[in-house]
Amino acid sequence: MKFKLIFFSLLLTVSLSARKVDGGEALFNNKQYAKARAVYEQLLKQKPNDALYNFRYAYCCYELKDMESAIAHFEMCGSRFPMRDLYLGELYFNTYRFDQSIMAYQTYISTLKSNDPKLSDCQRKVTLAEAGVRMLTKVDDIALIDSVVVNKFEFLKAYKYSRELGALKQELMKISPRRTVDKITYTTQRNDRIYFSDSIKGHMNLFTSYKLLDSWSEPSAISAVINTPANENYPFLLLDGVTVYFASDGDNSIGGYDIFVTRFSPSTNTYLAPENIGFPFNSPANDYMMVIDEQHKIGWFASDRNQPAGKVIIYSFVSGEAKTVVRSDDKEYVRRVAMLKQFRKAVLTDSTNVASNQNNAAVTTEKQIEFIVNDSVVYTHIDQFKSESGVKIWSELHALSGTIEKLKLELVAQRSMYANSAVDADKNKISETILDLERRNVIMEKLVLTKTAKLRNDENKFISTGK
Repeated sequence: MKFKLIFFSLLLTVSLSARKVDGGEALFNNKQYAKARAVYEQLLKQKPNDALYNFRYAYCCYELKDMESAIAHFEMCGSRFPMRDLYLGELYFNTYRFDQSIMAYQTYISTLKSNDPKLSDCQRKVTLAEAGVRMLTKVDDIALIDSVVVNKFEFLKAYKYSRELGALKQELMKISPRRTVDKITYTTQRNDRIYFSDSIKGHMNLFTSYKLLDSWSEPSAISAVINTPANENYPFLLLDGVTVYFASDGDNSIGGYDIFVTRFSPSTNTYLAPENIGFPFNSPANDYMMVIDEQHKIGWFASDRNQPAGKVIIYSFVSGEAKTVVRSDDKEYVRRVAMLKQFRKAVLTDSTNVASNQNNAAVTTEKQIEFIVNDSVVYTHIDQFKSESGVKIWSELHALSGTIEKLKLELVAQRSMYANSAVDADKNKISETILDLERRNVIMEKLVLTKTAKLRNDENKFISTGK
């Protein structure tokens, strides 16, 4: 009788597990990724090393923009699924792990045939990641004054600049039934010249026009050095009359729009080759509309990094400081500064001027977050948590994620040491360290999954019941 009960219990467990697998697969195939992720989260508790479960859980996280969880589980699913290296290439890139992005893309490229249409796109992404590696070596150390999230289609309202700089105007231009773009016009303070963007055969370029006695000159392209077959937009001219900031999504962009600067050279009657102003101003997202008030030492720029559709974040920062580059052997620190996850906080010194903290203390943008509660609710600010435990659990998750990232960096270093060691005794010691790090990593990732599930359940319960 006892044997029959045990057998029945095992049979019931297997049956329930099979139902979960089938249910997860159906949700996954129907692109219900939030629900599918919840199913695979439960399945991973039973089989944490299952390649298929890890791959599908990772892909759900990828679709839901949970990049760190996606990375962790794509890494755990092994090499059974070639597409995982394509996704990892993108995820590493978007989290500024450019060295790893290059390796992942190259691994994926090795699985493609020479005539595969995806080959050229992957090679282009390797080139972008290589540019990212170079840009990480010269991250500007800036002091942020403030940041505010606003609607993209009226973002200029957040720019509180002096009218002595001139005037900026934003109009919405419909390029196609599915594409609306910003048309930006900058007018000088003396109202004698304008710089503006306009559409030419579906892409944006920059133009200029001069004030005549009672009219304006015919618009002319600003310069062949600036305008490219890509999109150029968001012009701003410094009061010096020669320095132009603008945004472009061309070949020298790290992704989407990047901010560039150029200067007019009277000796050659043309502009110098535009320079990408680098991290942390630019990112793999869209970054644009640099405005500099040199007199009051304040600058502004817009970015849609980590923002939901239709929203952008406006950063204000201290301008006019002597330019310094972040110098640190801590790669994680440099990465966080490049992402504007960590920065110096500026201090207002009077009604118009600002100065950075003397102690260069770093602060973090932990209040700006991205947490997917369900298919229709995404939190972008820490104050949006409604359950009593919400902020506490999020803080714990944030700390755990930082620890896991450091563990992974240490794993990369130890594996490199193992590969380059020629002494067996040393390799044995390194191997033990690697195994210990891997065990700690698995434990922490399981803890992240548990805490994430609790946080999501608590928030959904509050949304449903109000308590």
